[in-house]
Amino acid sequence: MSSTVYGVGLRNVGSYQVAGRPYCATGSLDGSDGLSGIDTITFPQVAKEIVVLNLSGSNDLSVHFASNSPDGNKFTIAGGEQQTFKLKCKEIYLSASAGTDYTLYASLTQISTGSMYALTGVGITE
Repeated sequence: MSSTVYGVGLRNVGSYQVAGRPYCATGSLDGSDGLSGIDTITFPQVAKEIVVLNLSGSNDLSVHFASNSPDGNKFTIAGGEQQTFKLKCKEIYLSASAGTDYTLYASLTQISTGSMYALTGVGITE
């Protein structure tokens, strides 16, 4: 008889099937100096879904998964729009070249961020 014990983890399907713990954040990026303001949102546990709302009327908000992502690997959310990301990560980066307000909602798993690997490579940092 097997005594395998399953637990919370990155490759444990049940960790993503259950309802997540809510996490909310708001912020404002001021690009008035002509440089892109960047906010880093670091989650207390691994996220399984993230909703980002761009609250500005006309300024774009960029979403990326590494601080050094090239422009081609950033997802743009137009002013007044929102986007849902179904993925696992421990942090997300938001940037804008002009004043932009945002609200972020994440659904968190019970997986420790120490278990999550760094997101790098093609489509993220290359």
